[in-house]
Amino acid sequence: MGFSPTMISRDISFRTYRVALWLVLFGGVVLACAVSVAPSGGPEDRTPPRVLSTLPVADSVGVAPDAVIRITFSEPIKRDGFIRKVVFSPPTEIGRIRWKGTTASIEPYDSLHPDTTYVVSLQPGYRDEHNVAAKEGFEFAFATAAHLDTGRVSGVVHFRRKPTENGIVRGFVLAGDSSFTPKSAAPDRETRADKSGQYTLRYLPGSNNRFIVWAFEDQNGNGKFDPPSEYGAVFADTLVLRSSVPVVSGRDIFIVDPNEPATVRGTVANETGIDTVFVAVGLYAAGDTLAPSYLSFCDTSGAFVFRVKAGVYAVSSFIDFAPDSVCGTYPCGPDSVLQCIEPCVVAADSVRLEPGAEVTLPDLRLLAPVEATE
Repeated sequence: MGFSPTMISRDISFRTYRVALWLVLFGGVVLACAVSVAPSGGPEDRTPPRVLSTLPVADSVGVAPDAVIRITFSEPIKRDGFIRKVVFSPPTEIGRIRWKGTTASIEPYDSLHPDTTYVVSLQPGYRDEHNVAAKEGFEFAFATAAHLDTGRVSGVVHFRRKPTENGIVRGFVLAGDSSFTPKSAAPDRETRADKSGQYTLRYLPGSNNRFIVWAFEDQNGNGKFDPPSEYGAVFADTLVLRSSVPVVSGRDIFIVDPNEPATVRGTVANETGIDTVFVAVGLYAAGDTLAPSYLSFCDTSGAFVFRVKAGVYAVSSFIDFAPDSVCGTYPCGPDSVLQCIEPCVVAADSVRLEPGAEVTLPDLRLLAPVEATE
């Protein structure tokens, strides 16, 4: 079959159209790739959430026992785990939390007690929907009574002799004949130390009430006391808040880590005339004189230092010719049947070491070796 000029023209026009269409589409793709588009969602959120308001308003009185507690935040909050960040003092079980926008409505499981001051604490670490955590906590108080308790106890929490920001402090109101263990009892008030270790238990009843104040080092940050890896301490005295003086300060609490090593230092004066062998120093646990619990060597100035567990130790220094790590004897020569006594000195007193203690021992004098023996 032949082709007419008209058919050939139509074929050329159709192919030209397809090429033109392909060029337009390809050009569009190239332009789309070349145009710089701002990333969706705006800049990354790095601002921690914060509390804007509460209901009841802070320091309210006459609050109904069946009240719902509302906290409004600066932005939407991540709901998973939020309930664990809310703490009532005195302890109150939370029935449920309802959310509406940025407001959390906290419903206690049972009605609140009448004539009681409550403190609601929001612990640090709650997060917004962009997973940014709040670095600081928040607390407010209200009363179901006609007045608000205003007693206050403050001080510094120390751990390993330094102020700690991980301290959680609990206050317990004591009845006249009560006895309890702070580690397991429900606190009447609870607070967390700040970055400088400072704490303040607020809103305590100040009408001649007696208190025990106890603190623990919250190493894992979960707000709970988890022995045996965490340690606590009770303030030495029972505190009394009187109506005339409802505020006390300077009640520092010192938490001891029983596993913290102590430091022992000292110096041995080597007067033996022997300088080819290092002078050894041994610490012997009470009742054990066969082998030292810790062995160290003096430097060229005669100084030594140990990091050891708490306990009671005897101290000796010797030149260990044997060498057997004990103060004893050694063969006087390769073919000798005589035994020479190693230069040795035993400290007059044992040393008692508390966890984390730093002790400098009196100087020791290591004298010249004695005569050989059979």
